[in-house]
Amino acid sequence: MSEIYQPRAWIDAQSSFAVQPEALAAVADRLEDQLQKNPIPKPQRIALVGIGASHAAAGAAAFRLRASGIDAVRFLPSEMPAGLGDRNDVTIYISQSGRSAEVVEVANRGTGYRFALTNYQPSPLADICSRALNLGDLADSSVSFVSFTGTLLALGMLIDSWTGRRGSDTWKTLIRSSFAAVEDASPQIDRIADLIVSCPSTDFVAPAPMISVAEEAALMLREGPRIIATAMETRQYLHGPMDAAKSAAHVVFGADREALLVTQLSERTDKLVYITGENGGATNLPAICLRLPVPVADGIGFSLAATFAMQKLTLSTAKLRGIDINEPAFKRLDTKTDHAMVAR
Repeated sequence: MSEIYQPRAWIDAQSSFAVQPEALAAVADRLEDQLQKNPIPKPQRIALVGIGASHAAAGAAAFRLRASGIDAVRFLPSEMPAGLGDRNDVTIYISQSGRSAEVVEVANRGTGYRFALTNYQPSPLADICSRALNLGDLADSSVSFVSFTGTLLALGMLIDSWTGRRGSDTWKTLIRSSFAAVEDASPQIDRIADLIVSCPSTDFVAPAPMISVAEEAALMLREGPRIIATAMETRQYLHGPMDAAKSAAHVVFGADREALLVTQLSERTDKLVYITGENGGATNLPAICLRLPVPVADGIGFSLAATFAMQKLTLSTAKLRGIDINEPAFKRLDTKTDHAMVAR
């Protein structure tokens, strides 16, 4: 592969956050048009491959696929040995830029039906794959706000095309109502930001159906306001990691099981946040509580809505810490295809 596609110019993070209601509504229509004009047969076995935020986005999708009777697995590129694609009906390679060196490399040596999910087009990843689904070249920030929520939306709509769950209008309603609820919750989110900056680190915990929001929240806090943060699945957190609870902030997403976890954590700490949705369990908890207008049973939809809240939290936390999240922390030498090829 010799073609080099140069990176697009970034926009600032606040702008990337603010454009999402209308930008994602347009993406929903664009994706529906792509899926209707060129439908993808429902697979029996599928692999999802991505790194960073793309890997996080695949978490909720992998659970939804398994719940729909499709044998789905999620991989980092480094976990994907040569030849594994032969055992999948479809392998979806996810890269918001389409230039993630590790994803492009494993797709290039992959086999079987290779499917690219990207924001930017053209891209090295789409060139390699048999088929591509594209968000539409959304202008984005260095912390990939709208590309991440767009990727969640694309995965949700792709799965819906196989299960007949809903169309673009339902997704657009979810996006607009959730974003409005997050904007209305600005005072609560600012309180959460105050809590987080007062702590040395933050734990984000969510059940498997919505693990994407916990993983992305931890990544954004590290990339944006440069705060040490970790994401864990609820049951995994209960089996040991929660025992260190005390000085860290704890942000817990979910329903009844997670409400009980908050109550248990309160034995050792008062640095607690509980984020839930419709039918989301107890509200009289020793925590800052935020309820979103999305059923908690809707793992991808809830992850998308809660990600809006975590993006706003990232902006608020960065402001409190006096950090410009549009400024890169490092010069990355080999994470994108153009840099990696020059380095070699």
